[in-house]
Amino acid sequence: MRFLATCNPGTEDVVAREIVEEVDSAKVEEVGEYRGRIVFRSSGEPWLVAEQIYGLRSIHSASLLLAEAEVSPGREGLEEVWRAAYKSGAHLHIPYGATFAVRGERIGEGHSYTSVEIASTVGDAVQRAAEESLGWRPMVRLNSPQVVLHAEVDIFTFRLGVLLTGERSRHRRRYRVYDHPAALKASLAYVMLRLAGARDGDTILDPMCGGGTVAVEAALLFETSRVYCVDLNPRHTRGARLNAESARVGGRVEVYTWDARMLHELLGEDSVDRIVSNPPYGIRLGDPVDVRILYREFMPSAARVLRSGGRAAIITAETKALVAAARSSGLRMAGARRVRHGDLWVDIVVLEKP
Repeated sequence: MRFLATCNPGTEDVVAREIVEEVDSAKVEEVGEYRGRIVFRSSGEPWLVAEQIYGLRSIHSASLLLAEAEVSPGREGLEEVWRAAYKSGAHLHIPYGATFAVRGERIGEGHSYTSVEIASTVGDAVQRAAEESLGWRPMVRLNSPQVVLHAEVDIFTFRLGVLLTGERSRHRRRYRVYDHPAALKASLAYVMLRLAGARDGDTILDPMCGGGTVAVEAALLFETSRVYCVDLNPRHTRGARLNAESARVGGRVEVYTWDARMLHELLGEDSVDRIVSNPPYGIRLGDPVDVRILYREFMPSAARVLRSGGRAAIITAETKALVAAARSSGLRMAGARRVRHGDLWVDIVVLEKP
């Protein structure tokens, strides 16, 4: 069986590692860097593999891959899409009398057709294949269909699959009952914890936690870790407590209303193994000048609470300001990567204390 997983662009290698670690007999075949695509294969028991895929924390969706073909960017590409979809056997995955929908997506530039046209073309091909081979025509239902097909043209590659994980993106965790106005995607929180090198038993801190996504993800991942969730705004810390309780980790996440510039006074020096955070970066919320000042005032205290050998993973659009503040506080830059968060391209900066 072959599968297509989607994820945050820029995180593909971390997602591929999780797939190999968590999915029985998984082998990654293709990693679409900065396109948020991983194609992988598994020879495991279908029911077990499906369950394991659903449990992945870094993906947004996963589909059972039915067809893959090279297509042209011009209008003739739609004919090639039709033929590939017709031969895919997708109609065999629609039970008799069930409704279906095709969700189309076009990735890249230079195509002479749209995502909507891809979906419409695939839908027509699947209906024709069902009529000719099964003698009935499955009904399209755009709202709440019983079967969802994922169809995409990724630059010049057409892929068609049956969506396994539901239409709600897996980064939208059901525990999130309080939404911070600039909330971090839970899938990115997972990736940042991995980039920080977090392990079970580590003491983990999010000093500007907002709705507590990082802290909750850490508590769900690591059973014996001590997790601190700190924010200056009492409305956000109340929301973080609600989210932790909703995720059933309320007893393992310590939430404090506190100033991130004085962490050492709250937690003590050399008290934390990993810092993972999504601070303001002055695009959706706040002013860039204020953000730079915040970094200069926050990083010295972060460095004081971080143990020797400890790491921090911080997502920001003000990378130069963050790195400068970190270096002046005695931290060194261990790495950085560009990722897409919503409609923004930002950096996850990894810092280390010698």
